[in-house]
Parts: sequence; structure tokens; C-alpha cells
Amino acid sequence: MSMIPKKNRLRDVFEMPKEQTMKMFHDRMVSIPVPALSDLKRELIASIGEERSKGVFIRYGWHTDVSEGEKVRNFEWQDETELVEAGPKFHVMHGHVEKVVIDDIQFDDEGHTDFIKALWYRSYEVEKYKQKNVVTDKPVCHTLCGYASGYLSTALQRTILVKETKCEAMGHDHCEIVCMPLEKWGGEDRDEHKYYQSSSMIEELDAVTAKLKEERDYLNKAHDVHKQLIEELLSKQELQKIIDLLYDTTGLPTFIENDKHRIMAQSAEVEIDFDLSSFDTETTSFCKISEDTAMLRTPILFENKIKGYCSFIYRGSMQPNDLEFMVIDQASLTASIVLLNENIKIQTSQNIRRGFLNDILDNRLDKEELYKVASYLEFEPESDYLMLTFERAIDEDELSYEVELNEKFLRFINFFLQERRINGFASQKSGQIITVIDHSSLKAVYPDQRAFIEKILKDCSSRLNNHTFFVGVSSVSDTINELPNLYRETLTALNVKSDEKHILYYNDLGVESILFQISDNQILDRFVENQLGELLQDDKSQELISTLKDYIENGMNINATAKAISMSISGLRYRLTKVSDLLGVELDDTKSLFSVYMALNVLKAKGRHDL
Repeated sequence: MSMIPKKNRLRDVFEMPKEQTMKMFHDRMVSIPVPALSDLKRELIASIGEERSKGVFIRYGWHTDVSEGEKVRNFEWQDETELVEAGPKFHVMHGHVEKVVIDDIQFDDEGHTDFIKALWYRSYEVEKYKQKNVVTDKPVCHTLCGYASGYLSTALQRTILVKETKCEAMGHDHCEIVCMPLEKWGGEDRDEHKYYQSSSMIEELDAVTAKLKEERDYLNKAHDVHKQLIEELLSKQELQKIIDLLYDTTGLPTFIENDKHRIMAQSAEVEIDFDLSSFDTETTSFCKISEDTAMLRTPILFENKIKGYCSFIYRGSMQPNDLEFMVIDQASLTASIVLLNENIKIQTSQNIRRGFLNDILDNRLDKEELYKVASYLEFEPESDYLMLTFERAIDEDELSYEVELNEKFLRFINFFLQERRINGFASQKSGQIITVIDHSSLKAVYPDQRAFIEKILKDCSSRLNNHTFFVGVSSVSDTINELPNLYRETLTALNVKSDEKHILYYNDLGVESILFQISDNQILDRFVENQLGELLQDDKSQELISTLKDYIENGMNINATAKAISMSISGLRYRLTKVSDLLGVELDDTKSLFSVYMALNVLKAKGRHDL
């Protein structure tokens, strides 16, 4: 490194008496007792806080040693090592520390100082702490760090940031500092440089005032929104009104979904092309969805459960502000009250309807009262009605929680109808779930009645632990006071259930439906046995039974039957003779064959024979 000749050599300066050396660098000096500085620091911390006090003492140290850094450059020096080593000598001369050891010094490729590690012993700034046996959790030598940084930055002509990594006040044996150019520090360590920047308390107060004003404006707006939300709540408005209010207030696309992630209400500009179930959260959270889309999302809670979510959508680089956090939390609270009210209303309505249905089935209402209650519950008395009665196959080990399962099943049926806007109601009776449906509202959603029944039975089986369900389906009545008859029809249809048949239609039974109204299955089985007993035992292939049924359905005409089943007349006569012998019945006896035919249809309806 080329040097400009200097009048005196820097190394000679420290060979002089201390007073002469200090005179060369300072025209006048003022001594300050260490206890006074300690008390000053304590009072500053109490007045302006620890962080601002740290900055004051760092800058005080910086300015103190800047002048020494400027003056050393006027002396003759060999390299930057000599400049660096002069700094600790000044520290000892000033009484800042008793001893300084430069533990490590490194240089970059151009020969400039790149890293310094130094040890301080008996720093004056830790003296008060050691006297009182106080152990701190942070370094306290702020003035010394400022001294070192001010001296090095000026002497080396580049900004050197000094950070204390160990401190005697923290219980270490000595203090330790690391000194590096500012650009080499990164992340949180580089933030230490803020303490070297002068700041105006007036400017800070102005910034705080502006922030308080912003917060005040947010609170005023939030109060206005809260007031309007309460007004909407008291006016019994629905969730859509809340959404409209939020959208008008924030300008943000807004939506509310239920716990199944189905959107119940939404504003304009809401486009959901992502899976909402992936963003479940128990607190108000800002969720990044893609590079240009994000959500501010908060749960809607009642009954200690999450019942849905309220969300704002952000596009581009937009971020939520404090006002939007306050507004969405208030909206969530209001929505939870709305949903709770709706839930109570629904449960109350369902309980009333359950009682109403049970009263009808038990014939506790006269026609006038029945029509009055039906109208109150928004059911047209003279409308068409369909009834479904569900039965569940129950194992013995399920009996203890049968009622619980039935209640769960009942809630599901009501939800299924409500979700599809089908006007209906359900109740529980004798372990069965009875469902009454306004047939016109059903046809508006499901023109194919059988498709609807298959759908509801499939959903019941899959959502309710894969239980086996049977459903008896009535005919369609034209007044609500026919419900008791429809109920009997569903029970009649259920008499035909089997492992192969889970959906039983009363209308499919035909004339034998009269027999199925006998509730005692043993009577029906005895009737079938009396009519077909020996034939059932002998005809394992069902060949004779099938021939007999074809013969009766072809008007007991041998020629017509033979043609219908593509059989020779002689072969047909042989079979019919065998049937006659087994049954002990003349095959031209219409009265006897009618009973036989009824027995055959009972077997078919019960699925016991492929007829």
C-alpha cells in the first residue's frame, strides 16, 4: 500500500507519556465518573426505554472516537493492522477497559480489514452490574461498541459495524466483540446498524400520532360496520345481507361457507377454483392460494364447533390491513349468531313437525285442526303426498345405541331434503323413520321418483356407517289427511323385504297387497304352505311352479299357454297333471286356482322364488 509521508509515526505516539499523547488528540477533555454514567443510563432507560437508550449511548461512543479515527490517519502508519491496534490503546488510555486483546484479524483479497475479533476485560459499563451481582440477558457495553465502531469506521474509511457477542454482565469471564464491514453482516445482525442512525423524537412522535390516527379511523369504521351488522341481525336478515355489507365496506370479494365447504352466500367477483377444504383454520389467518390469489379467513363458531368460514379474497400483491382483520372477526361473530338462530329455528320446526306427524298417525287431530297446523307449517293440505318408511337392520350389539343412530339418521333425512329444497318432514316411530314428502316439490327436483329413492337410500347407507336400510314406499295421496293410510301402505310394502330387495313399492304388490297387510308373517307363511306345500317340496327346479303360473296367467287355456312358453301340448299336459296331483286340485277349478295364484304372488313379492 503506497503511503503519504507523515510528520510522526503512529507507533511512536503511544511511547509518549499518557498526558502528552492525549494532548495530541484532544485540546481539552472532561472526565466523567463511572457511577454518573451508570445513573444517567438508568434514568434514560426509565424515561425513553431500553431500545432508545441503547441507541443514545452507541451514538455517544461513535462521536467520541470518530475524532481519534480522523487524527490517526495524519500520522505515519505501515498498514491497516497498525491502525486497528491503535484503537484498543485509546480505549485503555481513556479508562474504558483495563485490557484489550485482539484475538483474530483477517483481510480481504485487496488487503483491507475484513474481520476483527477482540476481547475486553473489566469494561466500565459492566462495573455497576457486577457490584450489585446482577446478571443480564443481553450485552450492556453500548458506549464501547459505539467507540469501536466510530474509530474503526473513520480510521479504515469504511463502515465497520461492531457487535458484542459476550458480556461480563451476562456472566461471561470477559466481553467479546466482532467487527466486520456493514455489508458482511446479514439478517437480524445487520439490523444492529439502526442504533447508529440518529433519529428525532419529534419525528417518532409524529409517526406514532399518525399510527394512532389510523387506528382511530379503523376503530371508527369497524364500529360503523359492527353497528350495521347488529342492525341486520336484529332485522332478521339472512347471511347474504351480511355479505353485501362486507363487500360494500371493504370492496373485497367475500363469501361464507358451511362446515361442509359449501358456499351459502357470496358477493360479486367471487371465483373459487381451488379446494376450500385445504384451508381449514381455527383462527383468523391469511392464506396464500397462488401467486396472485390469497384469502383472509376466519372460522364461524357456535356450540364450541366450527360451523363454517367467512373469507375475503385478495388479488395480486394485496395484503389485509388492521381494519379488515377487525371487520372479518365481527362478521364471523354475527354470522355465527345468524347460523345459531337458523339452527334453533330449524330444530324447533323439525320438532314441531315430528309431533305433528305423530299426531296424524295416531289420529289425534280432527280434519279442521290438521289443516290448520299443516298450513302453519307451510304444507298445502290438498297437495299430493308421498310417504317413505325406513327400517334399519339391527344387530344385537347395536341395541344400546339404537336411539342415537335413529336420531342421527333422522337429522340426515331432514338435511337431505332441506339441501335439495324438497318440502318434507320426518319423524321416528316404533324404531322406524317415517318421511312425508310434498310430491310436487319432489317432482320439481327429481322427475324420476325411483331415482330419488335410490339416491337417498344409497346416501343413508354410505354416510351412516354402512348400515343396511330398507324403505317402504307408499302410493301418492291427494290430501294430507290420508297420511295414516299411506303409513299402512309402507308397512305393507316392508312385509316383502328380503336380502335382495331393499326398496319396496306398495304399488308393485298388486292384489296380494291385501294379504301383506297382515302384520303376522307366520299367517302368510302358513297360507303359502297350505296352498303350495307339496309342490314347493317336490319342485326344487321351480319348473312346475313356473308352468303353473304361466297356465293361470294365460286364462287356464292349454293352447295359449303352450304357445306362450313354446312347449308341446302333450308336454304341457304332462306337467299340469303332475301339478294337479301334487296340489290335489283340479286345474279347471277357478276358485281353488285363485288362492294358489295369490300364494305364488306372495312368494314372488317376498323374493323367495324367481317367478
